[in-house]
Amino acid sequence: MTTITFVKMKKGTGSRVIGSLKWGSDEYEVVSGGYGKGAIPNGSFDIERYKAVSGDKSTMKSGFVNPANGRGWFLPLTPKFSTARHGFGIHPDGNLPGTKGCVGLQGTDMKKFWDKWMRTGMKARPTSLLVTTKI
Repeated sequence: MTTITFVKMKKGTGSRVIGSLKWGSDEYEVVSGGYGKGAIPNGSFDIERYKAVSGDKSTMKSGFVNPANGRGWFLPLTPKFSTARHGFGIHPDGNLPGTKGCVGLQGTDMKKFWDKWMRTGMKARPTSLLVTTKI
């Protein structure tokens, strides 16, 4: 069982937070919040690897599509704690900057993360996400 970590590092515009998604020795720039109820709450989440979806701009919401290559994807997250919020996921931050509480990968890290995900065998893919704050 592999865990990846999202560390909230600094406040962005409005309710947005900027941070780092760490998977093994790799690190990716991410943003969460700015819309809806703000950034993803701290805590542990299951990564629903068998429910991941991918597509392109004709089949995916524009906010889940990497504008550089037109490919999109969404990795659903299920909180391991009680919260009224739902619909969390990891995806490219592809439309307007920010998310409704998802973990949105930035710039070239969108493709780097997805390429690693696809190169990693299903059984070796991360099964959990830990969200923490260092602001």
